[in-house]
Amino acid sequence: MVKTIPTVVVLLALLGSPTGKADQKDHVAAMRSVIQAQLHAFARNDAVKAYAQASPEIRSIFPTTEHFMTMVRQDYSALIAPAIVSFLGVIDDSGRPVFQVLVEGRDGRRWMAFYTMVQLNDASWRIGGCVLAKLSEESA
Repeated sequence: MVKTIPTVVVLLALLGSPTGKADQKDHVAAMRSVIQAQLHAFARNDAVKAYAQASPEIRSIFPTTEHFMTMVRQDYSALIAPAIVSFLGVIDDSGRPVFQVLVEGRDGRRWMAFYTMVQLNDASWRIGGCVLAKLSEESA
């Protein structure tokens, strides 16, 4: 049986916002938008758009769109055109927001994707990394 990790609200201090829940929701929506943009780009094989959602640190490790997409195809194929994507919320990981996303591939396999998000100096969000964890099959 799949156990869901409890969703914890990201601390306002983490997001740099003393203004309240509305601003926090804006940050969460912005992070989600970045992840969605990358997933849509993967599905359309739009390497430039997918690469643009990655943080400068990720782009320094994979200096071209070709290197980036090769890594994605080899290690993150579950993120390319999944059948189902469910955004579960943001948790705090040592002061960094991590968006939990449940992904189901067209083959029926389920994965939890943990997207570490990075806020840039211009206040925009980018993906700083992603860890995929395969979920065990549920028993009927």
